[in-house]
Amino acid sequence: MKPYFRAHTRQSQEGSVAVEAAVCIAFILVPLLIFTFAFGRLFWHYTVVQKAVHDASLYMAKAPMDEVRSGAATSVANFIIAQEIADLDSGTKVVPVAQCAYRANQNTAYMTTHTSCIFPSVPFGVQALALMTIANPFYFGDGDDGEISFLHSSTMRHAGK
Repeated sequence: MKPYFRAHTRQSQEGSVAVEAAVCIAFILVPLLIFTFAFGRLFWHYTVVQKAVHDASLYMAKAPMDEVRSGAATSVANFIIAQEIADLDSGTKVVPVAQCAYRANQNTAYMTTHTSCIFPSVPFGVQALALMTIANPFYFGDGDDGEISFLHSSTMRHAGK
């Protein structure tokens, strides 16, 4: 009678290891997947805005002087940023700024930046900036801690033509 008893108890516990493994794996994999998707979304937004800023500064660096002096180049650069970030969700706020840099004088490396770019001289460089604010996916309280901010910038020398 004892062999029958041992076989019966062994048979009733055959699936318990599989159930315990499924529960443990669920508690490990679900948080890992949540963190992976949250950070993936954050880095996707980061790279989209950084590329938009780079493209805007590249346009301003190659823009003709007539457009730079009239201020049209900064408007187009801000439009480029707005078009490239249009696919981001509404929870991401981006404030673009395009500006020109002029040397204070010919002997110094000090430069002053102006958002209008309306000067008779050729700008030394151009710069596009964007302040990106995205909701913090791991913050569930009230206040300003629920947002993450990044400042993207791209500076290039102007072609000077």
